Amino acid sequence: MQHIKFGGPQMAMNFAVLCGWGGSKLKNVSKYAELWHRIGWRTATIEMTMDMTFYPAYWTKVREVARIIANKCHAHRLSQGPTAKLVSHAFSNGGTFMQLSILEEGTGVRFDGAVYDSAPSRQIRFLPAAAPLVIASSNKPCDELLRDIRRHVPYALAATVASAFIDMPPPLGLFSKLFTPEGNAPRPELFVYGERDRMIPPSHVESFVRLRKSHGCHVHVLGPLKDSPHCEHGRTYSMEYEHAIERFARVVAAGQQASNANDQIQRTKPASLIP
Repeated sequence: MQHIKFGGPQMAMNFAVLCGWGGSKLKNVSKYAELWHRIGWRTATIEMTMDMTFYPAYWTKVREVARIIANKCHAHRLSQGPTAKLVSHAFSNGGTFMQLSILEEGTGVRFDGAVYDSAPSRQIRFLPAAAPLVIASSNKPCDELLRDIRRHVPYALAATVASAFIDMPPPLGLFSKLFTPEGNAPRPELFVYGERDRMIPPSHVESFVRLRKSHGCHVHVLGPLKDSPHCEHGRTYSMEYEHAIERFARVVAAGQQASNANDQIQRTKPASLIP
C-alpha cells in the first residue's frame, strides 16, 4: 500500500513499526528497517509526507495508514501469541505523530518498547510553525522545495495563529499525549540524539527523558552524539546505532527491564549521563 512497506522474516516472533520523520520517503526510512531484519524482526515502515505531517488527518491518509498498522499489530500478536513483542521506532516529531495515531485506533495495540531518534521537541502549541524549517532542511530538489513551500507555508501560518486559541486537529493535536503516562504508557525506551541538533536541541530530548523516567520508564540512551545531524545518527554512528538497536531489542524481546534507569548504551566516546 502507498506510504507503507512490510519486510523481514514472514514468521518472525517480534514486530517493529518504523515511523518516518516529517517529509520522509519510504526508501530512506527503509534503510533503518534493515537493522531490525538482521536481528530477526519483521517490520512495517511508514513514510510521513509533508502533507501527512502538517495537514489535518482528515485531509490525508494518516488515519488510513494508522488503522492498517494497528490492525497488523493486533493480528501479529494474535498469530504469534502473547509473548510476541511490538516496538515503535519513531524519527523526529513527525514519527511520534504516527506512533500516537496508531495508538489512537482503539484496537488494543500497545508497544512493548519505543525508540526515539532525534525526538521529541518540547511540548508546544505552535507546532505548525515548524513546517518551513522542516521543508528547508529536507534536501529536496528546488522544484520540490518550492512546491512544498507553496502548499504548506500559508496553512502553517494560519494554523499557528489558530493554535493560540483552539486545539489542533490530529496528528499535530495528538502531540500532547506523548507527555502523559495515560497517552503514552511507560515501557522500556531508547533515545538516540545529537549534541548539536538544530531541529530538536538535545535539551528538549533530555527533558523528555527525565519526564519518562518519572513515569516509570526504563531508559536507554545513545547520545548526545557529536557532529551527528538530525535523523542521521544511523549514518554517522552506524556501528553504535546498530549495536544500540540490537541490545535494546534483546531487552524488549526478553521482557527485561534495564537494571538502572540511567542505563547508558556505550559507544566509542561515552556521552555524559543525563542527570
